[in-house]
Amino acid sequence: MSSVHDSVVEVFVARFDLDAETVVPEATLDDLGLDSLSQLELATALKKRLGAVISDEELSEISTVSDIVALVEKKGAAAR
Repeated sequence: MSSVHDSVVEVFVARFDLDAETVVPEATLDDLGLDSLSQLELATALKKRLGAVISDEELSEISTVSDIVALVEKKGAAAR
């Protein structure tokens, strides 16, 4: 897995108190228990942690952890 993937997993674990083992690439946001408000919180957490600004439109197109990682990588956010 990439360092961006690891950083995204860390955001899920820290913000939503999930086990890292459940935050797998094919997991959907529904699988992880994220409703629409939680998804907005996720976008805010990713911006704070990785500098990735995710628009509402982009957020509506995301369905899996791998989608999030790909979007963050595309935006060139730094893994920290």
